[in-house]
Amino acid sequence: MRLQEARFVVVDTETTGLPPEGRVVELALVEVGLEREPQIVYSALVDPGCPIPPEASAVHHIVDRDVAGKPRLSQIWPKVLGYIDDAVLVAHNAEFDRGMLPETGRPWICSKRLAQHLWPNAPKHSNQVLRYWLGIDVEVGLPHRALGDAIVTAHVFQRELRAYLEAGYPDDVEALIGFAESPIEVQTMPFGKYRGVPLSEIRVDYLDWVLNNVQDLSPDLKWSIERAIERALSPSGFGGCA
Repeated sequence: MRLQEARFVVVDTETTGLPPEGRVVELALVEVGLEREPQIVYSALVDPGCPIPPEASAVHHIVDRDVAGKPRLSQIWPKVLGYIDDAVLVAHNAEFDRGMLPETGRPWICSKRLAQHLWPNAPKHSNQVLRYWLGIDVEVGLPHRALGDAIVTAHVFQRELRAYLEAGYPDDVEALIGFAESPIEVQTMPFGKYRGVPLSEIRVDYLDWVLNNVQDLSPDLKWSIERAIERALSPSGFGGCA
């Protein structure tokens, strides 16, 4: 399906914490398309069925009294699925929002990964930083709330769709999803004694040690280290020297 024909729905949640233990306290949906301006589809507070930790309230400023008497996620979920229908779902850090919600049966796109691919030189890739970096002038209401964040993400995603096509990538939804999910090259070591040092300047034996001994490397970092080692060991490579 061509991008202009696709229906995209941005999803944003506010929660009591991280998945899988965290629970949703607010959910918002905003529809957007390549040529369709963002439109609010749905927004609701949700009773998580447990106290909201103060650390979570400090982020979204939703407290227990705000969700008292509100429906549970299971009660609104049939309505949410009706709004989603045949849409491709979009979220900024889709792994998080997808992990907070029941399975939808619909494909997801991570707008943060798209931004990292399309604009590697952006100062940061959070939706609010991208909002100002891209010069997006939009009224979003309360900050750090599901609806406001969903509106910002919808505008960012629309810019991403246009940048993606302008860069000459295939005008196809599946190709866009594949592009977003493809590895993102990490340029510098994010931890340890070589933190901040370009991977290309780190000794191959140390990179190999990291691959074999450090647990829970992100797929992007693992791929980037493997790529750095391959480059260093190739006939034209210079080898790490840090």
